[in-house]
Amino acid sequence: MNADFKSEIARRGWWASVVFMFIIVLLIIFLSYVQIVEENRDILIGIIGMLTGSISSMLAIASGRDPSEMDELKEKLAAANSDRAALIARLRDAQIQMQLLREQIFQLQNAVIDKLSVFMGEHPIRTHKEEDIVLPKVVDEWIPKDKKD
Repeated sequence: MNADFKSEIARRGWWASVVFMFIIVLLIIFLSYVQIVEENRDILIGIIGMLTGSISSMLAIASGRDPSEMDELKEKLAAANSDRAALIARLRDAQIQMQLLREQIFQLQNAVIDKLSVFMGEHPIRTHKEEDIVLPKVVDEWIPKDKKD
């Protein structure tokens, strides 16, 4: 029922805009043949200016783009953007919690290794530098000639 009502309103708006544009065209044709009297000239020019200024919105309605639909779409977009921002904030918070958990597990693993391992007092994992790494010959073949030097 609601969709039928909206389509009926859209149809009425379309017909009203077409009739309005037709009246504006007739007014322009009429004024091209009739001379405007000096006494009413300013008032008529103001009224005609207002009527011709609304032609663009009438063309938009006649072509199927209703300004109220644009407002509804803008509201939906704003709601979607706020939902997106909330989801991004939740994802960021979850990533922070996961990083804290990883660091706590890493610290717990280090404590267990230090206390219960045969490596007690030693550091079983040593850091290496890039110079300490030896690449297989296959990887060495993939490196461009100018990068080897």
